[in-house]
Amino acid sequence: MRYTLSSDGKLNLTLRITEKRGDGYHNLVSLFLRLPAMESLTISTYKDNNVREIATTGHIVIDGKNIVEKTIECLESKGWSLPGLHVALAKQIPPGTGLGAGSGNAASFLRWARLFEGSEVTSDILEKISSDVSFLYSRYFLSLVVGKGEKSACRGPLPPMQIVVAIPGWGVSTSLAYAGVDAFYGVDKGGSFPCNEWTGLAEVEKIYQSLLRGENVGFLPNDFYPWLAEQHPEYEAFFNECESSNALGYGLSGSGSSVFALFPANGKPVKLSQFEKMEWIQQILFWSDDR
Repeated sequence: MRYTLSSDGKLNLTLRITEKRGDGYHNLVSLFLRLPAMESLTISTYKDNNVREIATTGHIVIDGKNIVEKTIECLESKGWSLPGLHVALAKQIPPGTGLGAGSGNAASFLRWARLFEGSEVTSDILEKISSDVSFLYSRYFLSLVVGKGEKSACRGPLPPMQIVVAIPGWGVSTSLAYAGVDAFYGVDKGGSFPCNEWTGLAEVEKIYQSLLRGENVGFLPNDFYPWLAEQHPEYEAFFNECESSNALGYGLSGSGSSVFALFPANGKPVKLSQFEKMEWIQQILFWSDDR
């Protein structure tokens, strides 16, 4: 039997790192926006349980073990009895983009496994796989995320928008990004990040209310951006173009490398050709929500 499922991604409309934890992870305050049907999975089941579970990713190369394989191993360690499987991932998004594509693949597989087995996916499973999986496994479209990513609160939908995401020719490893941003802010030498949890929450609320009213908010805060901009000043050209095109808001997603812009759905159509001159952009993703 074959099952075909869509797989979502996410944008971090805002991202503040509030502290480095004792376990080496970081606590965040972030506003997550779902990017629907960014990729897809085809799951084939086999009656012969000797068939090995294999996940293939097409033309996108993933270093090490794919997150879907890790998800299968996690479920089996919790006593789930899955059949022989082959999972073909129709990957469109390279790793290191900050769009949560891999976590979306894992979340989509978990929804299938829940329905196939008739078992509940518990919070400890979600947290063990990836910090973004909890949001992408939920049905939330917009969510305030706090902590390592495990605390998520649904927010009401924003007005209809056109969303442009630009993927550059470079990726950013999450682990290297956190090491880089720790050094940038001098966290291990007594320095601190710009916001604590309370100021981060107040900032998110102010931005959320402005977007609800359809107001321009300009550059959306992300604590990774100052560090990453030193290495890639090309980003400034994208943001200048967004500003001159009257974007509602624009910024960096996650720890990078992708950047995005939000445009009003009831405004004039986005001129995608304006980004053609930026040769460092390898791929443009576009969503139009005109409900």
